[in-house]
Amino acid sequence: MKNILIIGYDSYLGSGIKFDNSLYNVKQILRPLEKNFDEYNDFDFIINFCIQPEHFSQLLSEDEMIDLSIAKHIVNNKTKYVFLSSRKVYGSNCELKIYKETDDIKPYDFYSKNKVNIEQILKKLLGNNLLITRTGNIIGIPPNRKNYTTFIGWLENEFTKNQKVNVTINKNAKKDFITKEYFQKSLISLIDNNQTGIYNIGSNFALSTEELILNILPEKFVEFSPKEKESEQFILDCAKLHKYNNKFTQKDLKEECSKIKKYLMEKIA
Repeated sequence: MKNILIIGYDSYLGSGIKFDNSLYNVKQILRPLEKNFDEYNDFDFIINFCIQPEHFSQLLSEDEMIDLSIAKHIVNNKTKYVFLSSRKVYGSNCELKIYKETDDIKPYDFYSKNKVNIEQILKKLLGNNLLITRTGNIIGIPPNRKNYTTFIGWLENEFTKNQKVNVTINKNAKKDFITKEYFQKSLISLIDNNQTGIYNIGSNFALSTEELILNILPEKFVEFSPKEKESEQFILDCAKLHKYNNKFTQKDLKEECSKIKKYLMEKIA
């Protein structure tokens, strides 16, 4: 059996992840170890879901990078580390782009620059014992917390506060969306197959802002600004992932949108 360590199991992406108990021994902790660092070497895979808030607002030094503080204590050839990176490392473009794992990286904000810096240092530390996932936008029932700064967090805040969502980004902008469930299943499939290297986790297709929002909320609750801002567009090429996990479908996305719709409508009932 494989031994898995999940760090930050209370995070949105980490919560509820389900490994097969007949194949894995799973240990879950809230935060990285502050002592007994040798324990990291007891695991076949370590997945860190923790991220510090400063990640979004400033460039981090190596001492401030949680992933590096963990990886530096891995001193064997068995333990593989899973780093959750982002599609933002590919850059931002208002033209629709399809990004492959082999494409050049073009970080453009604090978040993406920190992700790239951590990727590069982890590669030096861990070599082939590193799995990097670059993920598109993830939707799902929002967590029960304030200031959840994602697309769905913004949608929930706008809707519950105003019973109306004012959309200022271009309604025709197309982006790659997946569900939390699909992300977790993809991650588990890669671990099942002992994969390392870089993998995009996305839908391999794109939906416009208008299509997505109107799949979640009735049209009467949505207002598209006449002065829409330009918005980035992207699709993740996931051919590499599809060797190990089924393709994400538009049906999967619409089913999740229906769940979110029910959740949001109940909040104002």
